[in-house]
Amino acid sequence: MIVGIKQRAADILTKSNAVLLPEDRYTNMKYPKLIPMMRFRVDRYNVPGFGHVMMMHTTTKMGMELITMSFMPSECIDLPYLLLDAMSMKKKRCVFVEYYGCGMEELTDDALKDVYDDFRDLPDYEEKDNWYVKERMPYSLIKTGEADELVKMASDSVSAYLGSVRNTKFMPEYKERLRAFRERMITDGNPSSKTLNMLLKEDGARTFMETVIMPLKEG
Repeated sequence: MIVGIKQRAADILTKSNAVLLPEDRYTNMKYPKLIPMMRFRVDRYNVPGFGHVMMMHTTTKMGMELITMSFMPSECIDLPYLLLDAMSMKKKRCVFVEYYGCGMEELTDDALKDVYDDFRDLPDYEEKDNWYVKERMPYSLIKTGEADELVKMASDSVSAYLGSVRNTKFMPEYKERLRAFRERMITDGNPSSKTLNMLLKEDGARTFMETVIMPLKEG
């Protein structure tokens, strides 16, 4: 399932004229370094007219496989921030399509709501409560079910999201909202906090959030 989601997302990015960035020190990581139990592959893209996309594919010795995709509208267009997480382990599967408006009232989201309507009847995945759950837009999808349905839900969400870029407008005031939300993701915690702190230590995890997961243009 995870490979299917990753490949479809990569195909959609290619059709969106995304530019794959060169490999760097974050591209291939492992933990622990001597006898790795977890391996991480990080790919990053610049998307013209939108901003930055990161895909982190995690494989583990325990048989768990995950992918995290961060869609950061760093061009300050009026799309919500999208965080897409998927996990597969034996018969357990889930996909989180999480939209965050960061306090902005008017965002381009009609196509995102249409995808929500298509998949709203899939079984909900029971998650632990956290501060960011309350910050999500109501058309976010937190689902479990059959692998093919979840792959389609993820790929349809990515396609609708990137397809909406052409209908957006520039909102310079959005930048500080995104920055404040990113800071809260760092200080109050996010779904990847424990993993990133383990892998990169606290200061390294902050740098990773600010430069790889949710970068913003300075100035």
